[in-house]
Amino acid sequence: MAETNGKRFINAYNRLDKGLHEIYNIKPQITYTDCIRRVASINSVIKKYEDDLIEYGRLRNAIVHRSGEEVIAEPNTNVVERLESIARLICTPPKVMDTVANRAVYSVVNSEPLGDVLIKMFETGYSVVPVYKKGTLIGVINRKMVVEAIGAAISGQVDLNELMQMGVDEAIDISSSVQTYEVVASSVTIDNVLYLFQTNRKLAVVIITKNGNYNELPLGVVVTSDTIDMQTILDNY
Repeated sequence: MAETNGKRFINAYNRLDKGLHEIYNIKPQITYTDCIRRVASINSVIKKYEDDLIEYGRLRNAIVHRSGEEVIAEPNTNVVERLESIARLICTPPKVMDTVANRAVYSVVNSEPLGDVLIKMFETGYSVVPVYKKGTLIGVINRKMVVEAIGAAISGQVDLNELMQMGVDEAIDISSSVQTYEVVASSVTIDNVLYLFQTNRKLAVVIITKNGNYNELPLGVVVTSDTIDMQTILDNY
């Protein structure tokens, strides 16, 4: 026998309430509404539906008999389906490595000639490349940084052919890229990555390693243009 809308709504509500408390380590005595308000500042899904979710909390109190979980009114199907969808996004969110980051990664060692890296970037279309030194990430290079280095060479500050033979960290100031990248673990979710891009407007790439450590090689990368695909995945999840 199919569950009623009321029962589906309560199940989704309870799943979301429990998930928020567990995932964000919120004390049990904190109410559902306070949970929503707290998590909205760090979770783009909750932020997007914050007002609706607070209304759903009021609806839950209106349709459930005070003495228990007995449903005394049936909510609209659209409301039930939306709450189920949000609960699913929060409790079993899609992982970045299973979606937009499941492609080959191109990274370089610091001593690799800039000219060779430019050829590879041209052939592959990569716009941001992680740079490693003795197995540890030291920064990234992007097209803007390359253009600036070439522009300086053309203006006479350094011979262009000489520049192309330099290692990437000698040819380009890698330290200037510190605000343009983040390193995260392979368990990272789409919402987590979207939050990083939303809170750091200079962010150009999120580098994914097994445990989120700088001394691990990249398993995947996410660039700014991927945010559109990630948002689409969330909307259709």
